[in-house]
Amino acid sequence: MRRRVLAPPVHAALDPPHPAAPTPRAHFDPKQGWFRKIERATSLFLSRHIWQLIPGMRIPYGVILSRYFTVSEAEVPVPGLPAAFDRLRVLFVSDIHAGPFLSRDLLWQVVDELAGLHADVVIHGGDIATSNVREVAAHVATLMRLRAPLGVYGVLGNHDHYTHDLDGLTGLLESCGVRMLDNTAVALERDGARIALAGIDDWNVGAPDLPGALAEAARVAPGAPVILASHNPDAFFDAAARGVSLVLSGHTHGGQVRIPGRPVFVRMSRYRLDEGRYYKDAAQLIVSRGVGVSGIPLRLWCSPEVLLVTLRK
Repeated sequence: MRRRVLAPPVHAALDPPHPAAPTPRAHFDPKQGWFRKIERATSLFLSRHIWQLIPGMRIPYGVILSRYFTVSEAEVPVPGLPAAFDRLRVLFVSDIHAGPFLSRDLLWQVVDELAGLHADVVIHGGDIATSNVREVAAHVATLMRLRAPLGVYGVLGNHDHYTHDLDGLTGLLESCGVRMLDNTAVALERDGARIALAGIDDWNVGAPDLPGALAEAARVAPGAPVILASHNPDAFFDAAARGVSLVLSGHTHGGQVRIPGRPVFVRMSRYRLDEGRYYKDAAQLIVSRGVGVSGIPLRLWCSPEVLLVTLRK
């Protein structure tokens, strides 16, 4: 019997979307910049060789996750959405970061809460691992419990690539009932109507093929709106230009460690797409802060989060 430590999650309405501009940052490029290379190498070294050797490393973040876990909700109008999909509920779970900071019991309780949301579709938004596949294997029983009537899907994040065993990781996730969307798409069908759900590989270290994924979306659901899962939000502007209605992303952790009223210090998006809702023309983007952490076992003024998105006609 698991001792209950997770408080009831905070349910919060996301703010309305604000405009996004494709103006890259001048410094600290999150893909090739020197600062991000040092930060990334340090984080991986600590996760692989240091944190796992220190007793009690799951306690600090366990306290934060158990007290401040948030379900952020939004209703998103989708042009051309078939009436059968009006009020479709999409649960987006990103950046679990199984590893030295996340206990099995606590993630089990998080999934208990998520299962009670009765979403129609579940999407894992990448970075389910931190540095190796063994971390995820410890949570197989938990991951298998997250189900949805229209399916459970997933995309890869940069930390999933850092495992250097994508075949092992994707095989493990698919054994848990997660259908991986690696530069491809599926049709979601309800009452004879269809929409397309597409997913692409990680923008930083993967091989994303947005045209290929959207070509498959057009094949399986011709003329239907497209929802895109991309771990990295920087795919948004290309997706918007290609007619995607909604992009769901993670990766940024919302900054993870914030100073109230100040900009994000460690930025993961070259376009400052840090958290929340954005729009460009008719397309919308929602960026989740994610469930877990990496680098250090802390979140400050930046609560852990999943997204519950309701599509509206």
